[in-house]
Amino acid sequence: MPSRDHTCCASRVVLSAALAMLLLCQIASAQNAGDFYRGRTINLIAGFNPGGGADTYARLVARHLGRHVAGNPTVVVRNMQGAGSVIAANYVFNVSPKDGLELGLFAGNIVIDPLIGGTQHKYEARAFHWIGAPSSDSNVCLSSPNTTFKSIDDALTREMITGTSGTSTLDFPLTMNNVIGTKFKLVKGYAGSAALRLAMERGEIEGFCGVGYNSMRTAGMLAPDKANILVQVGLSKNPEMPKVPFIFDYAKTDQDRQIFTLVFGWLDLERPIAAPPGTPADRVQALREGFDRAMKDPALLADAEKMNVGIEPMSGEAIAKFVDDASRTPTAVAARAAQILGRTK
Repeated sequence: MPSRDHTCCASRVVLSAALAMLLLCQIASAQNAGDFYRGRTINLIAGFNPGGGADTYARLVARHLGRHVAGNPTVVVRNMQGAGSVIAANYVFNVSPKDGLELGLFAGNIVIDPLIGGTQHKYEARAFHWIGAPSSDSNVCLSSPNTTFKSIDDALTREMITGTSGTSTLDFPLTMNNVIGTKFKLVKGYAGSAALRLAMERGEIEGFCGVGYNSMRTAGMLAPDKANILVQVGLSKNPEMPKVPFIFDYAKTDQDRQIFTLVFGWLDLERPIAAPPGTPADRVQALREGFDRAMKDPALLADAEKMNVGIEPMSGEAIAKFVDDASRTPTAVAARAAQILGRTK
């Protein structure tokens, strides 16, 4: 009968061999991805117009990502705007080659839209291979300094003429009207946040909701003579707005909070990047690791500072978990959100 020492020694040998094999597999996987990407070009499909905030992030990521992915591929941006980036998401999911050479950068709300329904999505959010997101952002509601609307409390007591351009600028005030009773009178048809800013300056509207805090700061809209911030919208309070009311403080019930989490939760992963389903696992891993390294690169951070854009990254693994958790939203909550937003499932 073998001695206890002999058995322990044999176990250690087997464990060491297994660990060595695992390490060799990981090295081989990295080498395979590096061999594949060497000398290649990755297309980053940005689901937005050139020159906007999301396009700015896409080009920032493209300039730096390739240096950190095994094989050092070149990354180029292709714009495919439309339907709040749903067109791009549908394309990447269904049409893009599944070889790791085409990625998409979308609006964060595409991860929850299939749960609510009423959009032209032709993708399954959980089936994407999520690579990472370069930023999170609080959203805000703004009013002209020439109006009497100074906080969200004012919009709870009287009607405020509010411009919308679709997506969050429509969904967010609709949600607040239906959940907490704000009186935003929605004027539709504006072509983006720049048009909303101009309309507010001209006095056509009294304000607008559902725009990024960082984007408005970059546009110079947050000075007291430019706009009042009525409320901040997101899953947590933004420390840069300590005196601005927080939307979750106005929720009255657990279901109210669940609705807010579903409709507003994607702000934590604004502009997520994904590879299509079927992309080889070793290339997904190489892209995720490269993205995580790029987000810590002093050169990228210096670029971001010059461009006045924030870097608050979320890993691909964390995005996948968020999407998985969101998929378990109670049916009643998703149905109420669909009703609030005027969608049908």
